[in-house]
Amino acid sequence: MLSVVVAVHNQIGHNQLFLEGIRKYTTGPYEVVVIDNHSTDGSAEFFESQGCRVIRNAMNLCYPESMNLGTRNSTGDYVCHINNDLYVGPNWNGRLIEAMENFGLDALTPLGLEMMPTPALTDWIQARWATIGQGRLSSGKTAGQLRDKIRAMYGDWEAFCSHVYRSFSEILFDGLNGSCVMIRRSTLERIGLLDERVQAADWDLYYTLRKREDELGDVKRCKIFGGAYVHHFIRATVKGKREPFACTHPRLSIHDKWSREEQERLWYKPNYFQPVSGRRSFAALMQRHVGKPLEKLVREFERALSWRWLYVRPEKIVELHRRQFQTLGAGAWQTGGSYS
Repeated sequence: MLSVVVAVHNQIGHNQLFLEGIRKYTTGPYEVVVIDNHSTDGSAEFFESQGCRVIRNAMNLCYPESMNLGTRNSTGDYVCHINNDLYVGPNWNGRLIEAMENFGLDALTPLGLEMMPTPALTDWIQARWATIGQGRLSSGKTAGQLRDKIRAMYGDWEAFCSHVYRSFSEILFDGLNGSCVMIRRSTLERIGLLDERVQAADWDLYYTLRKREDELGDVKRCKIFGGAYVHHFIRATVKGKREPFACTHPRLSIHDKWSREEQERLWYKPNYFQPVSGRRSFAALMQRHVGKPLEKLVREFERALSWRWLYVRPEKIVELHRRQFQTLGAGAWQTGGSYS
């Protein structure tokens, strides 16, 4: 069985749309465990009326502490840590679990705005979402208004997800989509629950799995599966109004817990971390002070002209970038080639 664990603090519109997608597109036996962090807009009552298991807190707990509380109160063999500002695709859980079984994986995440099979497709889909309805504009919206944004973004949502599945269902590559992480309960029992001191729980989980894979070999790192897609209203939970976290435990940044050397070794993007000491070459200095500002200017100019993308069917764009993906060699991605 699957346990869907979600933490909420108000945002009734997101909560209603989230559960609508879970009910409509989740297959097989599952439970929804909701950690309600002192909502005042009827969110807890809504989830209870829909038969979810709701744990009410008298304060707003941080994300990793909420996920741990939900995991301890769940029963499924698979646990999915998921954001409430998310809309899942058809058979999302079945496709993730099937891939985990076929490849013997411990943790898996779907495609989404944060990560697609090619950098070009990732850039395009993020720019399209920035044009149509960025997450900063979604807080306070009703479920109907949020549903309209998805329709404007993808057209036929089910057809779009099906097209992505047909195009990328053989693809598996290193990485993480932190808004939706499927993990085996047996793996959590082996490595322990999330470190509640670290708010960047997704990065921390990836590092933990990767380090354990390298040192002990009894678990496998988290990967991204191309056959499942979810929509994330990016950072809506952060940009919405909320109570301060009431956690009393110490807080660490990801850089406090993991040294730079460890992150460079464990993170899936090569050359992601720039050097902090030593003399930089002239080319590196030019790239930093001239190249990057120019790239940002070009992106902003393209975004200003991105209205034209609203008239291109998303399915057509996916197909165009699928050809680019094929030139990279599907075999390298299937065996865990790094995203770059």
